[in-house]
Amino acid sequence: MSARDRGSDELFRDPPPRGFARRVVRIAGGTELDLEARTPPDAILLVQQGEVELECRAGLRRRFGQGSLIPTTRPALARLRSVGARPLVLVAVSRSSALDIDEFLAGPGSHVDC
Repeated sequence: MSARDRGSDELFRDPPPRGFARRVVRIAGGTELDLEARTPPDAILLVQQGEVELECRAGLRRRFGQGSLIPTTRPALARLRSVGARPLVLVAVSRSSALDIDEFLAGPGSHVDC
């Protein structure tokens, strides 16, 4: 799936829509990152430039090129590699913390579901 196919420009623009956080990550070509220690947040990644290879904890590897949209989860990813000589540019969009997006704050008139 590509960003153009899904019309996701709104989600990946700067600033992101309310309730979302956006990070741009630049990684030199040929660089590998161990993600298990970093525990990246659940996010949607857009490959803005370059090519990325993702490796899950089970050892399965997949490559994604420019324009690819990739949903990620915390426990599944083990490694990320920037494939080729070109720098890799990833845009990661995730939900903001619950405190940033919760419109129904606890207080007078609110209740807790059991």
